[in-house]
Amino acid sequence: MKKLRKPERKAGVWLDQENAIIVHITGAKVEKVEGLVSDVESRVRIAGEGKVYARFGHAFLDNQETLQHRQQHQRQAFFKDIVGHLAGVDYLYLFGPGRARYGLKRQLEKNEALQGPVVKMEAADKMNKRQAMGVAIAFFNGEEFRQFKKDRKKIPSASL
Repeated sequence: MKKLRKPERKAGVWLDQENAIIVHITGAKVEKVEGLVSDVESRVRIAGEGKVYARFGHAFLDNQETLQHRQQHQRQAFFKDIVGHLAGVDYLYLFGPGRARYGLKRQLEKNEALQGPVVKMEAADKMNKRQAMGVAIAFFNGEEFRQFKKDRKKIPSASL
């Protein structure tokens, strides 16, 4: 009796600080494309806000550090939301402008339940859903991904 293998589940994730586009591919077919919007505040304007700092004697106080901490927590929540959509994925391809993909990779490394290794991370321009889907399909059908899988089979399973 021939043993049936389940199709590989792959995901291409395009992301920047404000949006993420997740392309789910099962086998050779695009299963779904999801768009997520982050709640990261880039510039908070409080009503009645005047100057950016306050002066107490010779010391100047500002809320820059508080704003940075708030943005960092919002980014972490956004990355956790993305990781929640990647459950059960075998291979991941991360691409997008900026450095958000590095933050997502760190979040993925913290998550032990996610089995999918990050195959590649690379810079990419701003894209819409259709463009991100085309890039993800091209990567997973390309020679670089085939070579990654071939090299991965050569590694003994005990060292993984």
